[in-house]
Amino acid sequence: MRNYRTPIVVTGAALVAAVGVFIGANQYVQAHTNSFYRVLLNGQPIGEVSSKQVVENALKAKSEQLADADSEVRYKLDDNQVSFEDVSAYKKLPDDEAALKALEAGLKTHPVGVKLVIGGKEIAVVKDQETAESILQRVKDKFAPGASDKSKVQALSYNASKRTAQPSRVVKSVSIEEEVTTIPVDIDDPAQVADPDEVFKKLTTGNPVKRTYTVRKGDCIGCIAQKMKVSADVIYANNPWIEDDEIKPGDVLDITQNNPVLHVKSEEEVTQIETIDPPVEIRKSDDIKLGKSKTVREGKNGKRQVTYRLVKRNGTMIEEEQVSSEVLEAPVSTVILRGTKVTPSEGTGSFAWPVSGHRITSYMGERWGRLHKGIDMVGGKTIMSADNGTVEFAGRKSGYGNAIIINHNNGFKTLYGHLKSISVKKGQVVSKGEAIGIMGSTGHSTGTHLHFEIYLDGKLRNPTSYL
Repeated sequence: MRNYRTPIVVTGAALVAAVGVFIGANQYVQAHTNSFYRVLLNGQPIGEVSSKQVVENALKAKSEQLADADSEVRYKLDDNQVSFEDVSAYKKLPDDEAALKALEAGLKTHPVGVKLVIGGKEIAVVKDQETAESILQRVKDKFAPGASDKSKVQALSYNASKRTAQPSRVVKSVSIEEEVTTIPVDIDDPAQVADPDEVFKKLTTGNPVKRTYTVRKGDCIGCIAQKMKVSADVIYANNPWIEDDEIKPGDVLDITQNNPVLHVKSEEEVTQIETIDPPVEIRKSDDIKLGKSKTVREGKNGKRQVTYRLVKRNGTMIEEEQVSSEVLEAPVSTVILRGTKVTPSEGTGSFAWPVSGHRITSYMGERWGRLHKGIDMVGGKTIMSADNGTVEFAGRKSGYGNAIIINHNNGFKTLYGHLKSISVKKGQVVSKGEAIGIMGSTGHSTGTHLHFEIYLDGKLRNPTSYL
């Protein structure tokens, strides 16, 4: 028995109809297929989003949140945590909200800081750039107070009728001598971030080990400073209770010497009103007996406006220069009549500079916390008597080192301090311009110079009013 298959004949119309159905179905699928992105966090899929921008916005917001956080340590997102894969799916939509929640929960952060480097040496890691700049500004303000607040600087205003004035102080410049660099860094442990107050203390003091000294019988400030190899200024600064150099056995002195990491150099101008002592005019009279005198006119103080340029290093004066001086009220001289016969030991009342080619390095005044009783000067090494007189003292004097006091036998006395050597003796009569010693740096002195004082009737006077 034979089986016969009946052949199927497909007509052209049927084929066209089938192809049309296929194309239509494909178009339908394509029309309902969505393209989106699969988000991978540290290589692991966490969801799908409609666009990469959604994730990038979330990462930016998280970074800003971390930067603005009120915390002692800053945190930052780890780099390269997020990647994307292109995805297409039939009738499926991404869930942006779910993906962003998973992203928020899985993001990793790490602590960061700013490394403070001074002179090539790492000092500390602080919270951020703002903290570093704040610490550096605190250091500047400590050694140059008021430099950052120009509104506190008052102009000098002189009232001639009341003879009063408020001095002005203008900080011209403040700079840190060392090279300071700040470098953003990633850190392993939040404990690496230093406390700003501790960093400030280290920069301004060097965190020295505290040293003390117990005063013994016979001690003096200068003696202790020399013995313990510290500046007398350190002793005064650390022990403000000391008055008139008075110390007694058993007193404990703080002699800790700071060694700041940063050194701040500042330049300022101080303008103030100073008193001009009245000059003394001595006139000879045949009507008055030898050795007698008579004041026929009392002197009157004058006033002058003086501006000084001060250069300081960590608040300590290293340079002083008088840049201007204007007489506001001229002094009236005191007129004294004396006998016509002048003995060799009696001064003329007119003083010569005790140093040739003189240059004043420090003026008399109380501007810097302690009274500087006279003026300091440098120039020729030979020290000369400023006027005729009798040597009243020649030898070692506390604070002054080798010193000479000359009595000019007319009410005036002059003092010459820090000499290297003395060439006159007590009781010796000297004339104006006569050599009396050699300039040195003995006693409480930081360098070779002459310290010069003038007294009239026992009262300290400003030498610049007479020289």
